[in-house]
Amino acid sequence: MIIINKLPAEAKRFQTYLPSLRDPLPPGAIGIEAEVDGLFAGTALVIAHPRSGTGSISVLHTQELFRHLGVGSLLLEEAERQILESGCRISRVTLTLRQGKPAPELEFLHKRGYESEKLLYRTYTLRSASLREEAGKKRLSLPVSAELRPLLDATEAERAELSAISANLQSDLNPLQEERLLHPEFSMLMKIDGRIAGWIGIQQLASNLLLLRSMYVCPEYRIHASGIALFLEIARRHRLFERFAYQMLSVSSENPAMLRLADRKFAPHASSIKTNMRLEKRL
Repeated sequence: MIIINKLPAEAKRFQTYLPSLRDPLPPGAIGIEAEVDGLFAGTALVIAHPRSGTGSISVLHTQELFRHLGVGSLLLEEAERQILESGCRISRVTLTLRQGKPAPELEFLHKRGYESEKLLYRTYTLRSASLREEAGKKRLSLPVSAELRPLLDATEAERAELSAISANLQSDLNPLQEERLLHPEFSMLMKIDGRIAGWIGIQQLASNLLLLRSMYVCPEYRIHASGIALFLEIARRHRLFERFAYQMLSVSSENPAMLRLADRKFAPHASSIKTNMRLEKRL
């Protein structure tokens, strides 16, 4: 027998499924748990946003032993009921899909009325060995006049210039967003003829993994320079491809030009490509 219960919405209960969760959760958070014959069978986390009329199902998980028994369907139904009772009419679910892998969760949600798919961002985990081989073929380089300096050492005037440039860009291109996470040696500012021409922000995630948080070259300099050439120059200077086995790049859907570039230039070097998408259902 399947029993569905509400439980305290504490982040620690759900961090196994969503590690980024931190306490305290928003006021509209609701925890749900499923039991089968007294055994834990699954859980869900709902976060209602009555002001916008939407509710997010942030976690929806069924233990492998209890799959295909209806546990997931009952958890989803209870989550939707809680969303309705909170005054919301739209339910949202965010999924992470791996390219080339089956996506039963997507089929599960489609069958239950979730549509209006929207791409949020795509993450590419790139093999350094493959990038190094490609770099050797391309021989991309920056113009002789390009000057590279540590991004975090930018002067007050340079920071003001960076803010002015990034004010009209997608948020994920902001070079100093969460700058405390940036690697002080690998994150660089590029100047040409005394003006800021571009930048790259890099974070070290693990001993063998770097994350390219932002990479941008101003349009007026793209004839002579490119984001890829900037990245390759930094990789050469710091031997990144030898020191780190993987480089990770996340691209927002708000940056379609970069998505096209990543699919064309980076996807062939990827060990995995993950797509984060949002589905909606009107209740």
